[in-house]
Amino acid sequence: MLTLYLFCLAIGGGFVILSAFAGFDGIDFDSDFDMDVELYEPKKDAETLTSRTSRKSSKPEFHLPFFSFRFWTFGSCFFGLTGFLLTKLNPLLPPAVILAISLGIGVSFGTIIVGILGKLRRQQANSLILSEDMIGLWGTVEIPFDQNCKGKVRLYLKESMVDVVAITEDTQSFEKGDKVFVVGRSHNKVLVISEENLN
Repeated sequence: MLTLYLFCLAIGGGFVILSAFAGFDGIDFDSDFDMDVELYEPKKDAETLTSRTSRKSSKPEFHLPFFSFRFWTFGSCFFGLTGFLLTKLNPLLPPAVILAISLGIGVSFGTIIVGILGKLRRQQANSLILSEDMIGLWGTVEIPFDQNCKGKVRLYLKESMVDVVAITEDTQSFEKGDKVFVVGRSHNKVLVISEENLN
């Protein structure tokens, strides 16, 4: 059993060290900022459109940790470490008891760490501005633009003002102060339509 504990400690501990120094637990949101334009048919109910991004599911998310690579990484590390220490410090302790304690600690620490990392990931995700957050918002033109050139609009998102580059497929020109509605996003630009076309 000592060989098993050492093997799990070496493999799990190695990945834990790599995770700490190489950032394997980092979060990549590039896909959220490099999306193709997502168009949808405007509905007649303006309230439905404007509140599209503000509606969040109230159901708590629950994920089994056993399908997470981090669970097995940290779980095997603590399983191996616990088994190794108990074997060396308590040689008279039955192997079955050492195995049971090691499994319990490994599963417990793996689950706790996955839960903590998941919570941190959700908090970081909520603090970022995603592409889908902008779709369905009203904005105000800051830099005039038309179908042939791009401008800039100001959006109110997550209790803050955000200025983003805007394009349109409308034939009309947009002047400073005009109200526009965001219907899509492409990379670093939002696609907008006029208030008249929305109505």
